[in-house]
Amino acid sequence: MVDITAPKPGERPKAGMFGAKPPIPEPAMGRGEDITKLSARLKISEERYGELRKKLMLIEQNMLSHHKKAMNEIKVLHSEITDVNSKINEIQDRILLIVKELRLTAKREDIDVMKKYVELWNPLRFVTREQIENIVQEIMSSQNAPVKKKSSDIPKGL
Repeated sequence: MVDITAPKPGERPKAGMFGAKPPIPEPAMGRGEDITKLSARLKISEERYGELRKKLMLIEQNMLSHHKKAMNEIKVLHSEITDVNSKINEIQDRILLIVKELRLTAKREDIDVMKKYVELWNPLRFVTREQIENIVQEIMSSQNAPVKKKSSDIPKGL
């Protein structure tokens, strides 16, 4: 079998994927021109580097300002959250106080019992001290016996 990729005698080997590398031709320019080209490239690279540094500094400044704003917003939110929490605690305390007071109020059964006692005693039929003195005087005067009016003679329990 014949190898097609093998170079023919007297022919230069082809540069292929795995073949030999072709020789690098010498530049036709002089060394002075090479140095000027290199210095021009170096200046362009330096300018690009300087621009990149400026952009990087601008990005850093923007990040710092955004970070400051974010931290201020976080502080504001934190203070608002603490205010809301304190208000919630106050509301909870007030609700507990209301619940305690409601537990101390009379129940329906207690009111019904009090109503029965009031109906039994019928306080509208109670008499005042003055009314008793007037009644006693009328009774005494009807019997024609003069009675001196003394409030000390009447027991204080009436």
